[in-house]
Amino acid sequence: MNAAHLHLLFTHFPLVGFGIALLVNIYGMFRKNPEIIKLNFWLYILVGISALAAYLTGNGAEEIMKTYPGVTEDITELHEHFALVFLIGALLTACVSLYGLYLSTRKESNLKKINTITLVLAVIVCFFALETATTGGNIRHSEIQSGPYHEMKK
Repeated sequence: MNAAHLHLLFTHFPLVGFGIALLVNIYGMFRKNPEIIKLNFWLYILVGISALAAYLTGNGAEEIMKTYPGVTEDITELHEHFALVFLIGALLTACVSLYGLYLSTRKESNLKKINTITLVLAVIVCFFALETATTGGNIRHSEIQSGPYHEMKK
């Protein structure tokens, strides 16, 4: 198993996990169940950790991918920039979730506020998660390339 394999292994969980956490976040808002909200916080923490693992394996994967024809620095740089913003957003959401778990041990009435904050953060971060996935897919999947990403490869 090489660095590219590891990167692919680690990249899928933060993307899918973030979507699942977002859905649990919305469900927790409607149900107002403290246990669901706490579960949501744990999911965001796991996603933040897995996003860090994905980001840390990116450079090794990039070095391997640059040896393939048609893979340029422009394409990998764009992916790397979106990945960094996604990582920062995922870690920020994880930190807010950790704070929410801490507050839940003191006063559960704070859960609704923190859950709302994580929802707003998650919606914003979701955009960067999708862009990270799209730009990553564009590196080797020519069948999904279009627009500015397709032009960069020419």
